[in-house]
Amino acid sequence: MKTLSIVCTFFVFITTFSTLAQTKKNIPASQIEFQSSEYKNKMFYLASHYGKYQTLLDSVKGTNDGKLVFKKDQKYVEGIYMLVTSDKKIELEFLMDTNQKFNIRVTNPTEKTIAIDNSPLNQDFNNFNSFFRIKMEGIKALEKTLADKKTKQDSALVIKDLKKIQSEINTYKNNYIQSNPSNTLALLFRMSQPIDNFLNKPSDEKLASKTDSIAYLKKHFFDGIDFKDNRLLRNPFLENRIATYFNSFVPVTPEAVTTEIVQILNQTDQPNGDVFKYLSLHFVDLYAEPKIMGMDRVFINIYNTYFKNKEYTWLQLKQKEFFTFKVSSIKDNLVGDKGRNLFMLTQDQKRIDLYDIKAKYTVIAFWDPTCGHCATEIPKMHELYEKEWKQKGVVVFAVNNNTNEMVKWKEFIDKEKLSDWVNVYPAPVVTGNYTKEDVDFQTLYNVRQTPVIYLLDQDKKIIAKKVGAENYTKIIEQLETKK
Repeated sequence: MKTLSIVCTFFVFITTFSTLAQTKKNIPASQIEFQSSEYKNKMFYLASHYGKYQTLLDSVKGTNDGKLVFKKDQKYVEGIYMLVTSDKKIELEFLMDTNQKFNIRVTNPTEKTIAIDNSPLNQDFNNFNSFFRIKMEGIKALEKTLADKKTKQDSALVIKDLKKIQSEINTYKNNYIQSNPSNTLALLFRMSQPIDNFLNKPSDEKLASKTDSIAYLKKHFFDGIDFKDNRLLRNPFLENRIATYFNSFVPVTPEAVTTEIVQILNQTDQPNGDVFKYLSLHFVDLYAEPKIMGMDRVFINIYNTYFKNKEYTWLQLKQKEFFTFKVSSIKDNLVGDKGRNLFMLTQDQKRIDLYDIKAKYTVIAFWDPTCGHCATEIPKMHELYEKEWKQKGVVVFAVNNNTNEMVKWKEFIDKEKLSDWVNVYPAPVVTGNYTKEDVDFQTLYNVRQTPVIYLLDQDKKIIAKKVGAENYTKIIEQLETKK
């Protein structure tokens, strides 16, 4: 079952604002004009980035002489914007700068040549695009040549030329940043810089080892990037920049990842700023269903730090409901924590709880005798148990998740010869000082489908969860090797 992206669910939107009638006394804060012979009487949209998404902001129809005029009473946030056709194709990209009263004319529709009036920033942007286009043509030509080279020596020469062109591009960006440190194009260059950017390193700063180099790059990776700056969301580079940082410099542990996320979010415009809103939900989305086992603890850490017992004007009801559901599904089955007790009965209705099991390792298998996938996987698990797990001190605590099918459950146990497992089903009545939540095993162990498998150690601490049965063999072997 696929969980919908919380960011996608709540942030992808398309809005079209009606153009307000302007009186002669009203002077718009933003007035952007485009002109081309191909724009005559055609509908166009003004669009911007919102992180990795794109949003339509306004629409206008071209005049008889091909002019498009977008007016607004308030200025737009600076960043990369787009002129979009009626069929949602990008006609051209431009920068929304501080002075939002400029004109872009298409002088050659075939080659998309443009002329810019009253916007030095867009002229800089256009100059870079021309420079970059030429350099990319050189790179493509060299890559084609490289594919034809037969010797390492010949290939090395081509690779050297490729690195030279890439260095020229990086130098262009760095020189521009130094000359225009605060403008939007400089910010975009910072956001798209390669990971191994040493061009600004002081000559007297020694990097004696690979460890020193990595430490330097990590320390300076976000130089010049202010996480309170709304312009960060008006370009497509933010999430990729952050992902590169985590993939390159941060150990894949819940503790290390949480520390870095907190450092980033604490630098944002919280509690109600756009960057905090976007990035906090971005990290929630990333770790609510993580690709790496155990990293859902990061989600719980983010929730406890930034959302638990807190109210935000921008947090919608559906988002709150998502948090409630997700927290209840994860908080009691985190890898590294002790698994909650399970109150069960055997086939002959004798009480046996999870904590009664004394074993080096316990595999909990939640399954359903009517589940087709279980009919395939449970016998495979039993084969692993007989061949490998039993010898390693594993006890399988197999829980029938469907008490409406007790006959089929017993028949399956007999057919597949599962009697050497601890086969149990949920006790209908549990005596003792327990709450309803204490016995809700489906929530405690996040059993939303079957089969669901957990591996616990002798103290019932969760070692692994929700991976294929064969992976548990590898995990146990790794644990045994460490001892």
